[in-house]
Amino acid sequence: MTKLVIVLFSFIFFAADSMAENTKVFGDYDVHYNVLNSTFISPEVAKAYGIVRGKNRALINIAVRRRLDKGVTTAKKAIVNGNSSDLIHTAALKFDEIVEQEAIYYIAELRFNNKELRTFTINIQPDPNIAPYTLKFSKTLYVDQ
Repeated sequence: MTKLVIVLFSFIFFAADSMAENTKVFGDYDVHYNVLNSTFISPEVAKAYGIVRGKNRALINIAVRRRLDKGVTTAKKAIVNGNSSDLIHTAALKFDEIVEQEAIYYIAELRFNNKELRTFTINIQPDPNIAPYTLKFSKTLYVDQ
């Protein structure tokens, strides 16, 4: 199972420029996020995690890291929820938490149409005693990319 996780997140974090990872800083937290087509995940990994692969299906990946002293960061659990919208519709995103040794990821799945501009609004709450941070970004999604 560990090898499957490594393979899955190798694709997510080290993929081509079209799927480049992005980072947003909120206080002491770095939030890494990206969106990629589910067909980049191997059938074996998708099956192991219950991910539905398809040309019109995307994965949204969120990882929260807390900055410590001297540039060191550590994975941080968080409450993650949000939505995705196009010009007409808004859909809630259901994030599943995946914990693996030194890493914690939040993955959601999304169906889309070719050349569709989607706006993502993600709420991330790494500390239940403070208000959630809101991450907002847009991405045009393409079938087969």
